[in-house]
Amino acid sequence: MSKRIVVLSVIFIFTKVHSQSWFDVGLKSGSGLSHLINQNIWDDKDYNHRLSYAYCFGAKIGYNLNENHEFTFDVLYNSFRQSFLYNEMDSIAVNSPLLSASLNYSSISYLLMYRFNKEGRYSEIGTSFETLLSCSRTDENNSVSQISKEDLIQQWPSIVGGFGAYLLGTENFGITTGIRISYGLSDLISKSGKALLLPNFKNYPSYSGSYPLSIQFIIEANFDFAYVSKAQCNRRKLILF
Repeated sequence: MSKRIVVLSVIFIFTKVHSQSWFDVGLKSGSGLSHLINQNIWDDKDYNHRLSYAYCFGAKIGYNLNENHEFTFDVLYNSFRQSFLYNEMDSIAVNSPLLSASLNYSSISYLLMYRFNKEGRYSEIGTSFETLLSCSRTDENNSVSQISKEDLIQQWPSIVGGFGAYLLGTENFGITTGIRISYGLSDLISKSGKALLLPNFKNYPSYSGSYPLSIQFIIEANFDFAYVSKAQCNRRKLILF
């Protein structure tokens, strides 16, 4: 008897959840701070990280199981930058001028996220798969060579989390704002980049990996365009709002 009650309860919950499901699409953009985590540079007194700028924009599609649980798939263009200030000894002038440098790259992110919505607020967690599009390096020291796309890894995974709240909207359209944090799980420097002593062309006693971190303010516009309905023949169909 107890097993039958459990089975019936599961069937009821599953049916209840999916009878209220719907799809939404959206556009989003964000901007904030980026940081390339490298322990050797952190410990180097002649090198200093500067606050650096990152931004993203793209689109998403979401499948809402009900009012609280949603899975989303985002495709975003990302721009990442890490700026530095450093001292370089000038043997001719016999001084150490303060110079600036930066490492920049752009990528496409494919994100699969779980989002929990409640009372106009949301929290999310998921993973991202990054594909490198281009990279560059600027340096006030003209003797430093340029880098190519092959000096960074071409693809890497990231872990992503965030939170936010509903801002305004109508019955099936809404705008949300929030914070999203992304951390790369793989060393950004490739084999050829390590040979060049990236990210800062400086040799250290031991190698330390470089991991991209970004914290961005996100604004998102969502439109609920279709919901899943159960027909009389017990088949489910998609109905546009």
